[in-house]
Order: sequence, then C-alpha cells, then structure tokens
Amino acid sequence: MNPWIIRGAARLRRTGVYGLAVMAGLVAAWAVREHVQQRVQALEAEAHTPSVSRLVAAYDLPAGTLLEEVHLAVRQIPQPWAPGASVDPLEVGSVIGATLLADVAHGEPLLRSFMTFEAPQPSLAARLQAGQRALTVAATDLGGLADMLKGGDAIDIYVTFNHRQRELTVPVLQSMRVLTGGGEDGAGNITLAATPDEAMRFIAARQAGVLTAMLRHRDDAVSVNPAAQSDLASLIGLDAEPKPAPGVAILYGDRLDAWASVDSEGP
Repeated sequence: MNPWIIRGAARLRRTGVYGLAVMAGLVAAWAVREHVQQRVQALEAEAHTPSVSRLVAAYDLPAGTLLEEVHLAVRQIPQPWAPGASVDPLEVGSVIGATLLADVAHGEPLLRSFMTFEAPQPSLAARLQAGQRALTVAATDLGGLADMLKGGDAIDIYVTFNHRQRELTVPVLQSMRVLTGGGEDGAGNITLAATPDEAMRFIAARQAGVLTAMLRHRDDAVSVNPAAQSDLASLIGLDAEPKPAPGVAILYGDRLDAWASVDSEGP
C-alpha cells in the first residue's frame, strides 16, 4: 500500500481521537455549567423564600414550665415551614404566664397547643384544713342534689328517723364544704371536708335514718339549732297526743274495775 495513504489514515485516526476528546470535554464542561446554574438558581430561590419571626425555646423546657421572658427566644423560620400554632414575637404578652403541657427542645417553636393558662388543680389533700378528713357521700344519700353540686358549694344534711315512737327530722351537718361535685367523678358521689366527729355523725345518721341534703349560700353562716327536732304533727300544727292523767288502780278483789285519778295537790 502506498505509504502516503498509510500515513494519512494514521493522521486521521489521531485527529478523530483528539476530536472526540475535545467534544467529551465540551460536554462535561456544559454539564458542570448546567449543574452550577441549577444550584445557583435553587439557592437564589431559597434566598427569596419569605421568612417569619417566631418565638422558640431559649433552651430545653420541660412540661410544667411557667413561661417567663427568660425562657423565650426569637428565630427566623421560612414561612412555609412555620407551624400555624406558632407565636409571633409581637404576641409575647399572650404567652407569658402560660404553663407548658409538653417538653419543648432548644430552638423549637412554641406552639399554642402546648400551653395552657388553667392553673393545675391542687390535690384533694391540699384542699383540706388541719384536722379535716375527706368524706365521700354517695349520690343516693343526697337525692337529686348531688349532680348539681360543685367544688366550693356548702350544704346542710338532715336525717329523718324514728325515736320513741316519733318520726323526727334533725340537722346532722351544717355548712359542709364540698370539695368535689357530683359530676366530677362520673358516679355522682361528692366529697366533703369534715372533721372526724362530723364524719362519725354522718355515718351514724346514714345507718339510722333517711338523709336529706340542702344547698345553702356559701356566705350564709347562720346555723340551725342542732337541738331542734320536729315531727310532722308539730310542723303542721296538730295537737300532740294527750297524755293520760296520773292515777292509781282500784282493785276489787282480784279485778281491775276502775282507774282513780289522784290529785297531785292532795286532798
């Protein structure tokens, strides 16, 4: 073969390889340029995303924390990521004094659903005074009054029972402070603050007769005389049953034929 042809073919091959290398380089450069441009565009778009200021935890806050200004910090958050229940720093006054219901980690937004302004209920024992006991009264012992009672109400309890062939109604407990109302335990029972003596009187009255509860105004300090006792006859004005006149029996032989009255003043 002609040496000129051989040398020309070799030169073309070398030129083709160089051309392919150059084209590959150009394609790679174009790909890198496109990637850089896309990244730049993404960063620019991110930079143009509007952000909002929100209150966050200045440090880890456990549940039960009573919020003060020292617990709070301000952080910029991209608007699409800001929770709807988060708090604007301009509304800081609306959260001071709230109690956290859940833990909030450092830097996390404070959510209104995590806060409450209701003071935690003190324990039952904390509402008792020294010397008092918590007395549970069944709803059946109070008639229909139990469901209407709330903590802080005051009630009187009366007992109706038989005594010496008379049915009497007397006050057993007066101005008893209600600790928990009938609707709070689901069973209709109530809890009273009572001294041991009052608790014993209640238990004895429940065993001996029928109880009746009456609601009184919590500021009413007037007491019914505990010694007062009434039966139905005296309440509606009926005369009491007459007592037999004192006398002695006169016996005739071994028979009782008459009853002779004896004048207490003598003959």
